[in-house]
This record gives sequence, structure tokens and C-alpha cells, in this order.
Amino acid sequence: MDTAVPVAERLVAGIERTTRQIASGGTMWTGSQRVAIASVARSAAAGESGGDGSVLPAPARTTAAKVATDAHSMAQADVDTFDDPAAYVEIVGVVARTIAIDTFARGVDADPIAFPIGTDDPPSGQINPHARQRSSLVPTAGGAGPTTALSLVPAEDQAQEDLHGTLYLTYFEMGDPTIHKGLPRWQLELVAARTSLINHCRF
Repeated sequence: MDTAVPVAERLVAGIERTTRQIASGGTMWTGSQRVAIASVARSAAAGESGGDGSVLPAPARTTAAKVATDAHSMAQADVDTFDDPAAYVEIVGVVARTIAIDTFARGVDADPIAFPIGTDDPPSGQINPHARQRSSLVPTAGGAGPTTALSLVPAEDQAQEDLHGTLYLTYFEMGDPTIHKGLPRWQLELVAARTSLINHCRF
């Protein structure tokens, strides 16, 4: 990663791991479709139309663009455009991680990180059998919240936690007020709170 400022190797490794995971076969989408979802999201976030989404059905292209630019307006009708809510959850996971690594790249004055060529391995179809429809738009394993939002699709849930640990803290580390990851915890939380405010994250 060619950046204007030094970047810790663990960050580079975590981001590269994310790009490889996105380009691999998913639960409901192939690797090539997942890379296309990321491409559509990148284009939408940049205010451009299109992206290389030709391998995607129209609902997937629409959802990827909307999650990237207007996530707060997502409604049950958006989920219901898919035969299986897991397809929607996987798109949300791929788009969220794409926007996260692109935001990081922009912050260190680097070009967007390129994705490997997506695989055409068949989707696994593996969903969480304990997920139930509760108060959220999609089934979750446990009460709906930030740490369970993607739990219907275990691979996305795990990938999200992995990148969360790379860019911020692992869920386990969040319980340690004395942790130091480049910054002491209080400074890390100050940056996180400011970033959340700028991005209108009100949770």
C-alpha cells in the first residue's frame, strides 16, 4: 500500500485479508459477484454511476449503491426484493467493509485498494440456523444490534469482526480500557467518537 504516511503492517495485512475475503466465494454470491458488489458500491460512493456490476441482478446493484450512499433509508422493502434475506445481508457486509477500507485509504492519502480477481466458486449457502426474525429487518442470532447485524451469515459476521479488530478493536479488546494500539484507549475513543459524529453514526 503506497501511502503518504507510515501505516502499521498489521493494518496493511488486515486490509489485504479483507480484499481477499471479498474476492472469495461467499454464502449467497460468488467471488466475482462480490467483487462486482464492491465495485458498484465504490462507484456510488464516489458519485459515479455504474461500476462493473454486469454480473449482478438489478436488485443487487441497486442495494449495493443504496447501502453505500443512503444506508439510513434501507427498509424492509429493500430486503424483500431478494428471495433469501441472506443475500441482502451478504451485500451489506461486502459494501460496509469496502467503504471502510476505502475510507481508511483516503485518510492516509492512498489509492483505493485493488481487489483480486473474484473466484467463481459456488456459494456455500451456510447460514446461522439459530437466527430468528426479531426487531430488525433481517433475522439475527440474538437481539438485534451492531454485533449481531450480520449474524444470519456467519462468514460475513466473522469477516466484519476481523476488520473491526484491524481498524479499531476486536470485540474482546473493547473490554480493556488500558489497551494501547498505536494510541492509548482514551485517544482512540476520541478519534472514534469524532469519526462517528462526522459520519452521522448515532448508535
